[in-house]
Amino acid sequence: MNITNNINSNDQLFIDTLKLLQKQLTYTVLVSLFIIGNIGCILNTMIFRCSNLISSSCSHYFLASSFANVFQLNIGLASTILDFGFNIHPFHTSSILCKFRNYSINIGGFLSQTYILLACIDRYLVSVNKTRYRQILTIAMAHKIIYFIVCFWSISLSHMIIYSNISLQNQFCYYSNSIYVMFISLHNLILSGFILPILMVIFGLLTLRNIRIIRQRAHARRNHKRRNHYLSLMLISNVFVSVIFTLLYTSGLIYISYFIPSKENSYRQKMQIRFISFIAIIFYYTQYSVSFYVNILTSQRFRCELKKFLHSKRKQLTTIFRY
Repeated sequence: MNITNNINSNDQLFIDTLKLLQKQLTYTVLVSLFIIGNIGCILNTMIFRCSNLISSSCSHYFLASSFANVFQLNIGLASTILDFGFNIHPFHTSSILCKFRNYSINIGGFLSQTYILLACIDRYLVSVNKTRYRQILTIAMAHKIIYFIVCFWSISLSHMIIYSNISLQNQFCYYSNSIYVMFISLHNLILSGFILPILMVIFGLLTLRNIRIIRQRAHARRNHKRRNHYLSLMLISNVFVSVIFTLLYTSGLIYISYFIPSKENSYRQKMQIRFISFIAIIFYYTQYSVSFYVNILTSQRFRCELKKFLHSKRKQLTTIFRY
């Protein structure tokens, strides 16, 4: 109450503007990302299961990444929309939901990034074109790796369940140990913000280099080359988009960490930092919403498969309504 009384009229106007803008961005940007993201993930799943694409192990990593994105959108983004847009805070009132949300959104984020990285490694090994890698590039091996990654991140991040709790004083879901807050912030920043994106870029660039060499030598069969080319182009485009939004989100985190709210900060500064945190959240969830649309823009093969899929569904609906 004393804090509010000490705010001058200009600061109050600035704070009210930030709160209004945050709410409007929730209703427009976040809700739009939620809708188009879910539609895109569903269509991604349908297209990658088509016979022309499902025969590649890379497509299975794309599929796994799409499932992880659905997880992120319907748990992480949905709860954020409820929180910022509608003042509904189920995760701030139930300890079980608090633990579940923190654990789930971190697993979903790492799974999505790891599967894109595995797809990069897959395309790189294909572009190397050596027989000793064929055992790794099978669909059966891809499934084993996908399941292993789920188990790995589920176990590795299980400590979040222990340290996630609700503050009785503020009714807020948070990590209860200050040392753990620093640890998990650095853990996510280094792994998700730097190591995984850097590895994606490295394998993406190596794949591009090998594709150019293969084109010059023209050893592979034409159809096989074209399929690999389309998948590699889609993958590298997804990596580029993922890295851009990860860098934007990471920059927000670094800024917030540097200007972390303290007793010395004014209420205006604290609200400004919270708004920057909100913008960082928008960047974070954008990468999980746009994969399908990146695929459409960058791959003619993907567009053709989408047209075939929509045409077959239209024929099915026409047949149903005719009878």
